[in-house]
Amino acid sequence: MAIKSDNDSFLTEINVTPFVDVLLVLLIIFMITAPVMTRSVGVNLPKTKLLNEEEKEKVRQTESVVIGLDKDNQIIFEKKQYSVGRFFEIYKNLIKGRSIEKAYIQADKTTSYDNVLQLMVFLKNQGHENIGLVFDQNE
Repeated sequence: MAIKSDNDSFLTEINVTPFVDVLLVLLIIFMITAPVMTRSVGVNLPKTKLLNEEEKEKVRQTESVVIGLDKDNQIIFEKKQYSVGRFFEIYKNLIKGRSIEKAYIQADKTTSYDNVLQLMVFLKNQGHENIGLVFDQNE
C-alpha cells in the first residue's frame, strides 16, 4: 500500500546545472584553442616525419628548385648569379619545360626580410604553391 502525501505535484522545473557545466567547459576549451588555430604565416612547412622507401622515391621524382639570395641581394640560381630584376625577367625561360613541384629559398642570414618576402611573392605569383625556407639548424 502506497502512502499518499499532500504534495502529489510533479517537478516541472528543468535542472540546468549540468547544461551550464558543459557549456563552461566548452567555453574554456575554445578560449584555449582559438589563438593556437589562428597563428599562421601562410607558408606550407615541410613535415618532420621519416619517410618510407616508397615515399622517398616519390620525393626524388618530384622536381624542385633551390633559389639563393645572398647578402648583396643577388639571386643565385643553378650556380649562376643574377640581379633581382634580371632574374624576375628571365625566370620563365630558366624553368621552361620543367614541372616544378617545390621551390626552396636559401637566404643569407643578413638579408633583409623585405628581400626574402619579395622573392616569395614573386614565386607565388609564378604558380609555386609549395615554397620552403632552407636553414642550417646547427647554428
